[in-house]
Amino acid sequence: MRDFLTEYANRMADAGASAMPRNYKRLVRAGRAHLREAAAFDREAVTGFALDLETGVLTLDMGRAEVRVEAQVVGTWSDEGSFMWGWGHPSVPAPLQQAAWAAQRFGERQGIEELLTRGGDTREAQVAEFCAITAYLANADGVFIGDHGGGGKVCCVWFGAADAGNKQP
Repeated sequence: MRDFLTEYANRMADAGASAMPRNYKRLVRAGRAHLREAAAFDREAVTGFALDLETGVLTLDMGRAEVRVEAQVVGTWSDEGSFMWGWGHPSVPAPLQQAAWAAQRFGERQGIEELLTRGGDTREAQVAEFCAITAYLANADGVFIGDHGGGGKVCCVWFGAADAGNKQP
């Protein structure tokens, strides 16, 4: 299993950081800045997606091409506005919870309460913040939030293109 939090701490030390963000607002700012710099794609170009919970591969249908990336589940957000972190979600396999666990452990170590609650009523903007924070801590290349079959959305962070190519006619 990958220890995203240790990798994060090592990256920050290598970059000369002597302190970690100690509050939620600073962590959100760092997460948003990370996503602006990370590789990204136009979400509007995605016409469909599939997340394989066994392999951890997120396949994004982008019209004439499919992009396959490694993914971690940040959490799910129901149509009623309830969020459940991936680290506390019974449907998310343990290998796909690791990035979410890094966010929880960081929150525990830094005393950031927003990262410690398993789930509950959450507004859409805060779900995007959770994704940005998790992407920052895990050094992910981007985030993806898409509808899932049970009503609501699945929130993922993704890493590099595992496979990209044109779809066959």
